[in-house]
Amino acid sequence: MKHGSTNRRTVGVVFGGRSVEHEISVITGLQLIRALDVEKYDVVPVYIAPNGHWYVGDELLERSFYRGLPGCLNELSEVTLLPVPDSQGLTVIGRKATTSVGSFRSGDVIPIDVYFLAFHGEFGEDGCVQGLMELADAAYTGGGVLSSAVAMDKYICKSVLQDHGIPVLPGVVVRKEDALKDFDAALKLVFGGEALKDYPVFVKPCHLGSSIGIAKAENESELRSALALVFRHDSSAIVEPFLADMFEINVSVLEEEEPLASVVEIPVSSSGVLSYEDKYLREGGAKKTGDESGGMANLTRDIDPKHLDSEIKERVIAYAKKAVRVLDCSGIVRFDFMYDTNTDKIYFNELNPMPGSFAFYLWVKSHPPLLYTEVLSRAIERAVQRKSIKSSLIKELEFRALAQ
Repeated sequence: MKHGSTNRRTVGVVFGGRSVEHEISVITGLQLIRALDVEKYDVVPVYIAPNGHWYVGDELLERSFYRGLPGCLNELSEVTLLPVPDSQGLTVIGRKATTSVGSFRSGDVIPIDVYFLAFHGEFGEDGCVQGLMELADAAYTGGGVLSSAVAMDKYICKSVLQDHGIPVLPGVVVRKEDALKDFDAALKLVFGGEALKDYPVFVKPCHLGSSIGIAKAENESELRSALALVFRHDSSAIVEPFLADMFEINVSVLEEEEPLASVVEIPVSSSGVLSYEDKYLREGGAKKTGDESGGMANLTRDIDPKHLDSEIKERVIAYAKKAVRVLDCSGIVRFDFMYDTNTDKIYFNELNPMPGSFAFYLWVKSHPPLLYTEVLSRAIERAVQRKSIKSSLIKELEFRALAQ
């Protein structure tokens, strides 16, 4: 449904959340809002604070506003999404809310046609908010509950794709709970099976992105330190063999009736391992994009590298398109692969179900190029289409057992 005489859909762009990647989500959300087609959509920015409360307000459109957190939250109107079918809109539970689609008193519902989810990390990208959207019977971008949850668990995601013929590196999961009971016993599990034989290894959180908590370990002492670093942020770590002669190859996929792939990229790090600083705080990529908001655009990258063999590009794209179907992804995703130059093998590394900056930098260089505005519009309309398909399913309840 489209509201008002303008015939535009109302899009609630939801960002922030209870994740250590909170600020990156804010950057992605603001980039997204600026790029949306104003002739097609009215935008309601919806900010989820680190404490889990939801807010709306025009102040959210300005990046400078967030420098005043948390004190400036009292300038906003608190809202919530009730888990009630067909409610869909945001219920105002605090002060009067003024939005692009009107003013609303406490208890009123702000109508939302589609929610554009722009989270990174836990409690947003991992199926939690998607479950709430399903309970509210709302249209939303991105994958569903199962797809999102699988994508955010690196080990499970790799296991599923491996079962469908997509090559992955072996890995071992070390759980914080086990390490707290007996760290030495947990360490023995790393090399206790067939997956890993020796150092060096690569250690990273099982459920986080943005290269938070990743490290290379050359020996037991470094492995202990790397695991301790992961356990500051995540309940489990995944340990994989370290490929000395490799480089990353990433590609974005837009899920439509037929998945559409962007050009590939080779991200470039300052140390050989992409860190949080490489991705978000370096200047190189931001200067190239002209986008003051930065985000993933800050990363130095080689987009559509001419020196990379076309056959390797084709293999990466084919794996990514297949993985989209296997995992039932939706919206705009990004797949990260590793290429081993010694063996000419490609390995799936991880899936970003809501990539930083929604990988717009890959689409504008594609053949033919797709502007960020068009990519976002396609994701929104796909969300509406998927909601329509769900709505066509028979859901009537029959109270036959209770009637007896």
